[in-house]
Parts: sequence; C-alpha cells; structure tokens
Amino acid sequence: MDIKDTRGIKDTRGITNRGEYDVVVVGGGIAGVAAAVAAARGGANTIIIEKTVAFGGLATIGLISWYEPLCDHLGTQMTAGIPEELLKLSIAYGFDTLADDWKNGKRPELGKNCKYATFYSPSIFMMALDEYLEGNGVSIRVDTLATFPVMEDTVCRGVVVESVSGREFFGAKVVIDATGDASVMHRAGVPCVVGENYFSSMAQGFTYEAAKKYVEKKDANTMSIWMKAGSNMNGVGQQGHKMYRGDDAEEVTEFLLKTRRATFEKIKDTDRNERDISRLPMMPTFRTIRHIIGEYEFSGNDENVRFKDTVGSCGDFRKKGKHYHIPYSCMYNKGFGNLLAAGRIVCCDREGWEITRVIPVAALTGEAAGTAAAIAACENKAVCEIDIEKLQSTLSANGVLFVD
Repeated sequence: MDIKDTRGIKDTRGITNRGEYDVVVVGGGIAGVAAAVAAARGGANTIIIEKTVAFGGLATIGLISWYEPLCDHLGTQMTAGIPEELLKLSIAYGFDTLADDWKNGKRPELGKNCKYATFYSPSIFMMALDEYLEGNGVSIRVDTLATFPVMEDTVCRGVVVESVSGREFFGAKVVIDATGDASVMHRAGVPCVVGENYFSSMAQGFTYEAAKKYVEKKDANTMSIWMKAGSNMNGVGQQGHKMYRGDDAEEVTEFLLKTRRATFEKIKDTDRNERDISRLPMMPTFRTIRHIIGEYEFSGNDENVRFKDTVGSCGDFRKKGKHYHIPYSCMYNKGFGNLLAAGRIVCCDREGWEITRVIPVAALTGEAAGTAAAIAACENKAVCEIDIEKLQSTLSANGVLFVD
C-alpha cells in the first residue's frame, strides 16, 4: 500500500458501549467541573471525561493559579454559587492570599487588597477537585480523549473516546462541551470562530531567597514563584514570536516545545544550587483557541445589560467597577438541540472573550450549563426550549448572584 494514500487505511476495532448518561461533560477544566457538579446536583446521571490525568485545566495543570476576582474590585460581590465554592475549595487545604474581610463574609474597605481573589496551590487544588466531584456523585473518566461526537442529523447521541481500554462510546441525552477548544462542537458541525494566542507560558519554582522568606514568615505562597516565558496577557514580550491558533496538533507541539525551551534558557545558566523548577505546565497555556457561534454574541459592550435569559452576573477581572450579565443564549446554537458550551468557548466578541475565559466566569457558565442540561435531560427538551425562568430560579436558589 502506498503510505501516502490513506484511503486504504481502515480502523476495524470495535467500540465498547459504556452505557447511557443523562449528561456527558467533555473537558475537566473549571467549567467542566462546575457543569458536572451542577448537573449531578440537578438529579442527572452525569459523567465527566478529561483527556489529561487531572482536573482544573489551566487553573491547575496550566499553573495559572490565581483565582480572579468574584467582585467588581470596588467591594461588590458579583459572582457566587459554584464559582465561590471553588474559590473556597482552592484554598481550603493550602495557602491563600485572600483578604480577611472576604474570608469573614464582610464587604472590604477599598484599598490594596479589596479584591475577592486569591493565589492558591495548584497541586492541592487539583487533588481537592477529585474529592469535590466524587462527593457530588459525578462519575469520572481521566486519561480519556473524546475523539468525536456521534451525530444523528443535528442531535448528538454521545461521544466516542480513546483510552487504554480502546475505543468506547458514552451515550448522552445532553452533551456539554467544556474542552476549552470547542472540539466537540466543532466536530459536531456547530459553526465556530478561531482565535489567536500569544507565545506565553509559565513554570513555578522557588529560589534560595524565597526559601529564606518561607522559613521567616511560614508562608507557603513565597515558595510558589511564577517563572514566566514569552508574553504577558497584553502581548508585552511577544516580539519575535508568532501568534498561535491552537487548533492544529503540529502547532500545539511547537508551542509546547518552544515555551519549555524559553523557560529552560532563562534558568539554565543561573546557580543550580539556588533555584529549582517545581512545576511545569502540563498543557498548552492557550486562552482563546475556538468559540462557538451561538444565538447571542456576548460583548464587552454589554456592560450593565440585564438579559431576559441571564444566568448570572460577573465583573471584568482586568477593570474596576464593571458589571455584566451572561446570557444563556451565548451557550448554544439552536440548530443543535442537545449541545451546550461552557467556559471559554461560549459565543462572544473579542472583548467578551477576555471577560468569559477566566476562572470565575468559566465556573459561572459551567454551573449554568450543568443546571440547564439536567433540566433538559429530565424533561426531554432541547436545550434552547427549557423554561428560562425555571433555570434562573434554580440557579438563584443555588446561590448564583444576579447583580445589576
């Protein structure tokens, strides 16, 4: 056979059917975790499928270990529910930098540390997420790659995955794409937009000086120094590097190798006895790979707009005093009746993408997607046909905030 001619290559392996679930969540980042927990709490038989060996995505194995503000930077809490649960979980067993007022349930005075935000240990948070998912009755699969959705016209009957067990099929009434790159949606035929990403990565490590501070202050945060390579989130340091889309395997490989090399170059000629790299990111640190084209495009211009189908409020982690509501209609394309998007793949413009891609808002859209999926599965409805008031009242009863 001519190896250049792939027409003669056939995969004759069987597919093991792993049964039917009410909700299958693909992707175990923060959005996926929130979606799975919300769906399970809503009474849905739920499984979460993660391609790596741990949960948390960029927030843990990506080492972006700052839980962005749940507030508007001016003392008003904008986001609660599962996003707040996850913030508290991130610091429940490890260090934190959270202001005492927020810890004690008080509105903080304006000042240097008034943000409802914290640094945390990504490794400890990672382990806590295992317990969180199991404790909420979510079935778990890790080290399992969802390869494609099984479509019947525009309805997704489930997903085929690859693992050490071979090819498997997980049936579903509703599928939530929380992959961060919209791979399920894209392969199902949902129209999508591809973004661009800076050459940017970071490791975590410590130095001799940091170790001395740790001994003096007994503060573990001093031992988790970010060692950045390439650009910051605003493109400073991007010079000489190309932008990366993140939707091509060869490009992803190039990005990972080059960012690791950049980190290595920064440290390899320094004194080897005075520093160490304790953690390297175990995934490409892309922020904006691909998002869906949904029924509404959430925009950075939607400040102070309260949508009829709002699923909760948030701020803008970069700016003071910003108030936003996230519409449910940015989380689905009504041509695909049982697919929902969660996290940084919801429909948005460029500024909207910056607002929705971070931990608190990813958890917010995850909770909304999981809650909606449970309703849709229970009532045998398309995700776009569920009662919005029922969705909103359920979210509100579960602690989600709707702050104008």
